[in-house]
Amino acid sequence: MAYLRLLAITAALLAWLPAAVAGCRCAHISPQEGFDRAQYVFTGTVAVAERHTWVVEPDRIWKGSLPRSVRLMDVYAEIDCEFYFERGKRYLFYAIRAKSGRDVFYHPQVCNLTRPVQSKRIATADGTSLWLEELIAKEHGPGTSPE
Repeated sequence: MAYLRLLAITAALLAWLPAAVAGCRCAHISPQEGFDRAQYVFTGTVAVAERHTWVVEPDRIWKGSLPRSVRLMDVYAEIDCEFYFERGKRYLFYAIRAKSGRDVFYHPQVCNLTRPVQSKRIATADGTSLWLEELIAKEHGPGTSPE
C-alpha cells in the first residue's frame, strides 16, 4: 500500500512538472547565465507542431531580432534531451540560430531555461518571486515585437 501511495505521488509530481525537455540532466544555471548563453530569448506560441520541428510566432523578444514566424528544429531528437512543444501553447525560448543553405532556423538550447510561460518562479532579492519571463522583463526591459 505504501508503495502504491509513493508511486501515485511520484506520478503526480512528474505530471505536474512543466519542463519542455524530457530526461535530460543539466546543471542549475541562473536566469542571467541562461540569458547570456542564448543568441535569442523570446516568448511565442507554437503555431505548427511536427515531429521535432515547430513553427513559432514570437510575441515578445528580449534578445536578438526575429521575424513574425520562426522555425525551430530539435537537434536533440531521439536522445535524452529532446524537446516537446505543444501546438497552441506559449513558451519562453532560449535559442541559437542555424543556417542551412538559404534556410534559416533556430535550435532551442538544451540545458537552458526554455519552458512553458508561467511555469518557473524565481526568488528575488526583496523576498518576493516573479515568473521567469517577468524577471527577464524587469532586468532587460519590456522586449520588442517581431519584425
